[in-house]
Amino acid sequence: MNEPEFTGIPAVDALIEVAGREYSQFWALASVSDAEGTVSKVRGTDLTEQQAAARRRGSAAKRRLTWVQKDGERGEDRRSLQALRCCVRRVRPDLRVVIQELRGVVAAGLDRNDQMLGRMRRSWDAGSVVIDALSPKLPRRRTPIGFTS
Repeated sequence: MNEPEFTGIPAVDALIEVAGREYSQFWALASVSDAEGTVSKVRGTDLTEQQAAARRRGSAAKRRLTWVQKDGERGEDRRSLQALRCCVRRVRPDLRVVIQELRGVVAAGLDRNDQMLGRMRRSWDAGSVVIDALSPKLPRRRTPIGFTS
């Protein structure tokens, strides 16, 4: 980021200094946010793949379980039937864990965005104070519908 240019007017230069610090803090937060966003995106992709794999395992187990239940004389014993049922029951908690972690990733992203917007607002407000300090003060004039600046 560029160094702030000072005016030689002490009161305005102090405002420029504050605005410069606010902008520096914004850009520092933006860098951290970009890095965290990249990590979150990678983790979200991994979790989505885990979720898809768990769904595929669950669907395959359900299909196999249905086949065994319909065609019991194909030689499938009671133990394999129980193993298939167990697999179906295990997939649900796996999906819950993945979904819970995905919610956490999304919530962290929303928190980051909230911090960025807050810091951006403070930066803009500090810049607006400098602009107002450098703007000439025009007298208010009376119009037929009230005052205007």
